[in-house]
Amino acid sequence: MYRLVAYLGILASIILGGMLGGILDFIAIKLACGRLGAHCCISIIYLLVGIVLGAFLGGVLAIVHVRRYTREQKEKKELAKYLASIPENAGNLIKSIIRKMRYRKKVQDDVMAELAAHFEDELKDCKTNDERQRKAQRLIEDFGDVNLLAVLLRRAKKRCRPLWRTVVAKTFQTIGVLILCFIVYCVYISLGKPTIAVNYLEEVTRLAHPVADESLNAAILYQKAIDAYNEPPLVKYETGTKEKNLLDAIQDKKWVTELTKEELASLKQWSSDNADSIELFRQASEKPHCWWKRQAKDKKDNNLLHVLMPELKSLRDITKMMVWQAKLKAYDGHPKEAFDDLLVCYRAGRHLKGPRLLIEQLVGMAIQAMAVKDMRMILCNQKVDSQSLKNLQAKLEDLAAEDTYVMSYEVEKFCALDFVQRCYTDNGRGSGHMIPGQLKSLDSDFAELVPDSKNAVLNYSLTLAMALVSANRSKMSREFEKIYSTAQEWAAKTPWQLHEENVDFEMGLDNWSSFKKVKYWPVQMLTPAMAKVSAIAYRIKTDTYATLAIIAISRYKQDKGEFPSTLDDLIQAGYLKQLPVDPWSDKPLVYKRTANGFMLYGVGSNFKDDGGQVVRDNKGKIKPYADEGDWVFWPVPK
Repeated sequence: MYRLVAYLGILASIILGGMLGGILDFIAIKLACGRLGAHCCISIIYLLVGIVLGAFLGGVLAIVHVRRYTREQKEKKELAKYLASIPENAGNLIKSIIRKMRYRKKVQDDVMAELAAHFEDELKDCKTNDERQRKAQRLIEDFGDVNLLAVLLRRAKKRCRPLWRTVVAKTFQTIGVLILCFIVYCVYISLGKPTIAVNYLEEVTRLAHPVADESLNAAILYQKAIDAYNEPPLVKYETGTKEKNLLDAIQDKKWVTELTKEELASLKQWSSDNADSIELFRQASEKPHCWWKRQAKDKKDNNLLHVLMPELKSLRDITKMMVWQAKLKAYDGHPKEAFDDLLVCYRAGRHLKGPRLLIEQLVGMAIQAMAVKDMRMILCNQKVDSQSLKNLQAKLEDLAAEDTYVMSYEVEKFCALDFVQRCYTDNGRGSGHMIPGQLKSLDSDFAELVPDSKNAVLNYSLTLAMALVSANRSKMSREFEKIYSTAQEWAAKTPWQLHEENVDFEMGLDNWSSFKKVKYWPVQMLTPAMAKVSAIAYRIKTDTYATLAIIAISRYKQDKGEFPSTLDDLIQAGYLKQLPVDPWSDKPLVYKRTANGFMLYGVGSNFKDDGGQVVRDNKGKIKPYADEGDWVFWPVPK
């Protein structure tokens, strides 16, 4: 009967183990699909493997347990025989000693058997039960203190155990101590609090706030322009069945003649409705300075990573509206007014450059790029008299001379340092450890690392792991300082100079060991694409000076009746102050006279002259600033 119950227990364990293995396998596959973002099919084979493994483990564990239970039952029967052959008071003493030993069950049974055998040997000559009882009592008194005896027996058994068992015991004790220390350390770093010593949001405002006179601040007028701005209307597209935002509908169109009647009418009406906004935008562009009073999402913490910049999109939309208004004016025969509007946009772009966040600087450069590109578009489609061109050139030259074309990384470094002070403790000696609980609340980039906001255990485990592997505060700060200082040095050099120096734009990050990449994961996350960002600044510089050269060439043609032989002719004749330099070659832009006029282009990011050849996409459209081919400024690419 006993064996039947044991066999049934083993069978039940196998069945339960198989079910549990299948369930865990199913859950693991579903989790893998969710984490990898892939559509995985749950194969029957995978489930069968899980069931078989679960059944195997369940069966093995059941067999081990049954065998252990069987051995224990046999030992108990043998011990019961020993204790039955000695007086009751001796048996109670032995049980008391065994309880106080607090040692492994197997050793306790051995000691119990030895003590019972000792009493049995001493009492074997006794004739009566009373004599056995009295002698047993004397022996009990001779044993002394039970607690001391239990301690001595435990020590003796420890000294007598095999070396391998001692090693195993010490190993597990060490592991237990390490696990306890690890748990204590996890609790310690989780309870850490950041010390917010610097308000970097105020530092950003201070950098962009060179004067105290608010009447010189363009941001006030820009905000009024944004408040007065009317969103673009909806227009029909795709055979007139659907409606689309006007700016979205005409974003791929370059000139007025490409617009539909409805788009043209809507554009004129939209510009008219925004007359007040445009005028405020124009007034703002004439101010010498621009600083915004930045705020974070949570006004209490002033987290620079959570800074709000709602004005950027509106400023871009107003600029798009103004450049289309300029093209409308040029198309209607008012080029001077058109160029004035584009100069307004160029000045507005300058207000977003300098020591600001990279996104602000990039938007400012995008605004300037729209302005100079559409200057060339007007020159391509409309005839402009020499005097108007001269006035435009003079104004644009003044703006270009005062402008900066070097990307600033100072505020971006502030973001990194603000991250450090908010996510690390400060031990007063310039270092500290990362705080797990601070990572989740920082930024959307970090939220992607902790995707399951509902699972608190998973969230804590992931942030704890990220904190445990991270470098300390001083090392992380030094790495950020090193990277942004190097980036600022590179920003002052042209792409050609960096190419000649064979600069590694990844700053060696790709060559880091896997351990170092994990240790400095915030560096890789918060560091922007330095090469692309710095190149954009030189693109707008090249765009501007190429436009100045094109204006000068057009003036020369109108005045002299022919195009200049070289760009040097423009310098000698006083039509141009300086040659337009290509930052990708550190030489003047390539100028060629052609049968239909002239060509002006730069060698592009492949650093070689492809003879003015451009790269087109699958639809036949020119890819601006492509990695291959040249960057052609004139004739205007179509």
